[in-house]
Amino acid sequence: MTNALSASSLSRNEQTRILKHERTNRKVGRWGAWELIEFQKGSIGRSWAADFAQAHKNKVFSVLDRTLATGVRHLAITSLSGIRPSWPEMQRIKDELAGPEATAVEVYPPKGEIVDGANMYHLWIVTAPLPFTLFGENRSTP
Repeated sequence: MTNALSASSLSRNEQTRILKHERTNRKVGRWGAWELIEFQKGSIGRSWAADFAQAHKNKVFSVLDRTLATGVRHLAITSLSGIRPSWPEMQRIKDELAGPEATAVEVYPPKGEIVDGANMYHLWIVTAPLPFTLFGENRSTP
């Protein structure tokens, strides 16, 4: 089993039970309330991960949360099972943690900048309007 639970001290039966609850909660959209967890910067990793000082978690997802000096907010998202959040789940996470009017992007970096040491998915909440939308170049076009 390759997921966030596989390295834990839980029994296989307990891991199976927890993952079953995650599947059910994801299917019906019952995630529970977000809990804010604050910790000391540098306590969860090195490199870029050392910049995180808070996280949010519920029954399904854990989200590391940091704001860069540029004002861009970075959400690093994972689930217990390691299963990638769907588009509607990513939209809901963005809405619930950054607000429904916030704009977020996923970035697919150049090969030399790829960091893939964990089963995490990233949203970047941008403060400036993007120079494009799904409706073309003009933001006011319906």
